[in-house]
Amino acid sequence: MTLEYELKKAFLEQEADKYIDYLCPLRTKLEVYAAIEKIALLHLEIQNCEDIIYTANIPEFDDPLN
Repeated sequence: MTLEYELKKAFLEQEADKYIDYLCPLRTKLEVYAAIEKIALLHLEIQNCEDIIYTANIPEFDDPLN
């Protein structure tokens, strides 16, 4: 299960980099805001993947809540 999220995380990071590259040349404010919004959404998904990967890899006896 974690491999799926590791691959998804890598894909999302590549997508975020594409939007950063998109912002490099001069753009209108509307284009910049749209790209920033997409980057923020991608980073939220990346964080979600990292949380799932971390949770899946916690050894049973290292869980601080048990």
